[in-house]
Amino acid sequence: MQVQVTGHHLEITPGLKNYIQSKLSKLEDLYPALGKVAVVVTVEKYRHTAEIHFRADGVEMSAKKTTKDMYASVDQAISALEQQSGKRKDRLHTSGALRRTAARVNKLSGRAAAAAQAAAEAKPRVVRIKSSAVRSLSVDEAVASLEASGKPFLLFREDRGGPVQLLFRREDGNYGLSEA
Repeated sequence: MQVQVTGHHLEITPGLKNYIQSKLSKLEDLYPALGKVAVVVTVEKYRHTAEIHFRADGVEMSAKKTTKDMYASVDQAISALEQQSGKRKDRLHTSGALRRTAARVNKLSGRAAAAAQAAAEAKPRVVRIKSSAVRSLSVDEAVASLEASGKPFLLFREDRGGPVQLLFRREDGNYGLSEA
């Protein structure tokens, strides 16, 4: 941050300049990309005026305060700038967040409605899966094979020949056996 302090009818002392720079560090916290800050201090009779201008993040801000004490004028001007920047950032974040949230909700609800309509209009389709050959097993061997595989069902034929059977895991934890 580059600070330019100018005095009208006043000589800038190192103490005043250090005081102004230390107070401006608060603005640097609010605007990390703060470049050049111009401070003009003026004395006219008993009126001590501090005027601060800066440009950061695409916005130009300024504050001008007058009191009977130069240090108080600087404090009030910096306080006014902090208040302005706080209001600006709050306004930007709040309104932008509300706009983005509303747009996101509209977009998602539109997608959900389109997906629901497509699902309602779509006919169920047959998805073919590759299956292995039907093996000859006993029922106990088929249960052990089903437990080992982790699959939901197993097609097999009993050892002694006969129809193809379907062994499946039921919701209650037992096994179901169906003959085809």
